[in-house]
Amino acid sequence: MKIEKIFGPPGSGKTTFLLDIVDLELANGVSPQKIGYFSFTKKASTEARDRAIIKFPDLNRDTDFPWFRTLHSLAYRCLGVRSQDMMSPMDYKSFAVEAGIEIGIDNGEEDFMVKVDNPILNEINIARIKGLDLRTHYNQSAMQIEWFHFEYVERAYRHYKDSHDLMDFTDLLERVVESVELLPRLEVLIIDEAQDLSRLQWAVVMALADRSDRVFLAGDDDQAVYTWAGADVKSFLNLTGKITILEQSYRVPAKVHALANTVVNRIRERQPKTWNPRQEEGSVQYYNDFTHVDITAGDWLILAATNYLLTDMHSWIKSQGLLFERHGQRSISESILSAVTGWESLRRGNPVLFTTVKAIYKYLDSSFVKHGFKGLKGASEDQFYTMATLVEKHGLLTDDIWHKALTKIGEERRDYIIAMLRRGMKITGKIPIKLSTIHGAKGGEADKVLLLSDLSTRFAKEYERNSDDINRLLYVGITRAKQELHIVLPKNQQKGFHL
Repeated sequence: MKIEKIFGPPGSGKTTFLLDIVDLELANGVSPQKIGYFSFTKKASTEARDRAIIKFPDLNRDTDFPWFRTLHSLAYRCLGVRSQDMMSPMDYKSFAVEAGIEIGIDNGEEDFMVKVDNPILNEINIARIKGLDLRTHYNQSAMQIEWFHFEYVERAYRHYKDSHDLMDFTDLLERVVESVELLPRLEVLIIDEAQDLSRLQWAVVMALADRSDRVFLAGDDDQAVYTWAGADVKSFLNLTGKITILEQSYRVPAKVHALANTVVNRIRERQPKTWNPRQEEGSVQYYNDFTHVDITAGDWLILAATNYLLTDMHSWIKSQGLLFERHGQRSISESILSAVTGWESLRRGNPVLFTTVKAIYKYLDSSFVKHGFKGLKGASEDQFYTMATLVEKHGLLTDDIWHKALTKIGEERRDYIIAMLRRGMKITGKIPIKLSTIHGAKGGEADKVLLLSDLSTRFAKEYERNSDDINRLLYVGITRAKQELHIVLPKNQQKGFHL
């Protein structure tokens, strides 16, 4: 087994480097069924597979690349698990009732995956992926939960799974580590974002590595910002192997690079590395208040250490009549925008699709549609509609301007849209401003980055105990900028990033 560790500083093309390895191995005659490419997201592994298909069109995307997937999906396949063997949303709801707790439930990107949000279950899972017994993790954590309640929920959760013969997401990794003979034997093993692997995931990776000829582990320890969630960056740093450092960033300009270096050199446990910025100089500017930053033009990414620190910024941007995105959601819904733009298109004499008409009727005041026509009964989904058609056949009683006709949008939203239109802002298409936590923006970038340097009380205290984690977080925030970095100084120097 030959191991190569690939360190990819921000914007250095790490993923492209890994995909080039796949292309080279395929060109050298290695069977795609003997190449494993494992990433944190299904999307990333699928993109790797699809790029290989483009270069080698004789290969079949469905059968020739069985090991381009996430580690959890690997375990699911190797263990021969079925969807009915996994905890479902209904199971989590039933357990929540039995345990007397509230659980947020969402679907994950894998078909068998359920995303669960509960502070106790979250901490139980972190203990498991760190390989810690429950009491040790409890003692090390700062959770505001009584031990007896924490232990009760953990016991109840295990009992529920055992009594119903079910597994959760973490069980997949625990069980495949106990059955490593089920893992594939590979010629080439590629792991992306290695700095974010948990101790349990490292156990799976090393079992795979023992069954592989050539191993490529790629990541950047300086961007390891998920240690709070169980990521074990030390395993990546301590692993012995050939070291390759990608030395050229294609994102970060010179002035941003200089600031990033001052921050990253404070990190005590790291792989030393030298990397070069783009030739462009870029800029770094400082402000005492975010309202002093002109964000009305260009492509912006606005970052904060924690989500609640974005709340005031959210309100301010909205008051300025600017379109933005937060948590992946537009500041005004697609449905409302479709109704507004569709209505004005009708008033200009243009035909619109049925889906647009449906959105319009949803927000039309009932007094503007004849009784019995609000549900668009008899309308065909594959036809276009004009204002005249809607008046003649579908009970429409007004052709007034949108904010007088679509009164079910709500006054606050109507005022916000009017403010955007008065500013001349395009309310459809690409969103120019995105709000995100630094954790949520990892891997992202923008021409202009606005970094709010305030910290939560918990993160401010973390500086005293583990400054490496906070400096890594600041480093990631700084290095999202492709051209301009705008930093808002903390309101309280004792509760802000050290700049």
